[in-house]
Amino acid sequence: MKKPAAILLVFVVCFARVGAQDTVATPCESLLITKPAVISGTAMMAVGATFTFVPELHGLCVDLRDAVQSDGHDRLTFDNYIQYVPMATPFALKICGLQGRSSIRDMVNLTALGYGMGSLVVVGVKQLSHMRRPDNTSFTSFPSGHTYTAFVGAELLRREYGDDYPMIAVAGYAVATLTGFMRIYNNRHWASDVLAGAGLAIVSVNVGYWIGDKVLEWHQSRKRTALSMELDQSSPYVLSY
Repeated sequence: MKKPAAILLVFVVCFARVGAQDTVATPCESLLITKPAVISGTAMMAVGATFTFVPELHGLCVDLRDAVQSDGHDRLTFDNYIQYVPMATPFALKICGLQGRSSIRDMVNLTALGYGMGSLVVVGVKQLSHMRRPDNTSFTSFPSGHTYTAFVGAELLRREYGDDYPMIAVAGYAVATLTGFMRIYNNRHWASDVLAGAGLAIVSVNVGYWIGDKVLEWHQSRKRTALSMELDQSSPYVLSY
């Protein structure tokens, strides 16, 4: 592998590892935003964008693509399917009885919120950036949607099971990383597209959990207020006129 390509690959691995390492301390904090994860995800997006839009640096992505495809190969399509495996796994585990931090109902809401917000960004940036794919088939290269989907699932797994079952989180990130690699291998994306998609996924999931926490706090506050009013009205010491 050429030296510049090796340097870029180190960037990808290091930032993905940072995003995967941070965990939440206790179950009662499960919906709190994970600041180190958001910082690392934002850094991944920034590095991905830099290597995409700075011509002198984009050459490193070309070197990496050429190194991966140096021997020639047929395109493999299993990345079209494994991208959904990490996202489906937490629901399968809960159905099988392995309870994580959230109920299935909360997981549906959190997944829809985190995935939905980031998906809008992916679609919008693809149209605005107008970056050509490595195989020259379209101008929707940046960022990688497949990688985004896979890393959303991986980050959900980490948030739900990372503390008690760290190997589940590792497996989720392994599948997501494989998905990203296959997008480069199949000549569908540059490494910078993959890095940005992974970073956006990490940020989206954690922002989704933060919003979920705020909604939960608001809902519980309303319930406490309603209960307090009900107790006050039923008190025998309340004077009536």
